[in-house]
Amino acid sequence: MDKNKTHLKKLIPKFILVIKEFVKNNQFPKIRIKEDGTPVTTLDLILSQYFESQAGEFPNSVFYSEENFSEWGFPLIALDPLDGTQEYINENPEWAVSLAVLENDHFHGCGWVFNPMTEESYFSPIKRHYQKKSSYRGEVSKSEWKKGLFKNKSSDEFQLKAVGSIAYKLARLSNGQCDFVVSLQPKNIWDIAAGTVLCHEAGMKFYSQGKEVTKVEKRYEIPLIWCHEELWPSLQKLFP
Repeated sequence: MDKNKTHLKKLIPKFILVIKEFVKNNQFPKIRIKEDGTPVTTLDLILSQYFESQAGEFPNSVFYSEENFSEWGFPLIALDPLDGTQEYINENPEWAVSLAVLENDHFHGCGWVFNPMTEESYFSPIKRHYQKKSSYRGEVSKSEWKKGLFKNKSSDEFQLKAVGSIAYKLARLSNGQCDFVVSLQPKNIWDIAAGTVLCHEAGMKFYSQGKEVTKVEKRYEIPLIWCHEELWPSLQKLFP
């Protein structure tokens, strides 16, 4: 286990206690609309500020958060303090804190995803080898599902379920709770950094615009698919 990963592992219990206290004190979302039209809550900002205050735990790293993305470089701390803000607002327990420490621009590093509502903590998953099945379970965005982006995409072979936060879905994938994840809306690196690292550790790959992603970039365009490489040809046909 590398130095940053070992250190993050030691910090996680403290982080969990702090997050749970912040959530307890912010049970009723206070919302404002950002310039891009998306909602942000007091809890988003509190969590972002807290983790920015902890950035010194990983010396010489650049802090890059959804709520503070002015700098870019490596090592990179990629944070979504509250991935799934709409789920939090709607009191749906499918949102998560997503934190990655990336050593370079090739997804080398460590990731952690924590769902405070279910107390699921995802870190350092076991490697999961591909197993051929008659039916595969995939998870997709609730908001994308409501927009009809996955209409007529489910089949006997590929069954889709709408779940909240992308970070939470990717963590679940790394833990064997589904077989693939698809997004048909672009994602920023803070959304998917930790989950992608976890999926890589678990033996799965990330694809964007029909190609495997190997480099860390600020934003990724659709379709976005995470799966074992053996599933990729079939999923590429389903989501061209």
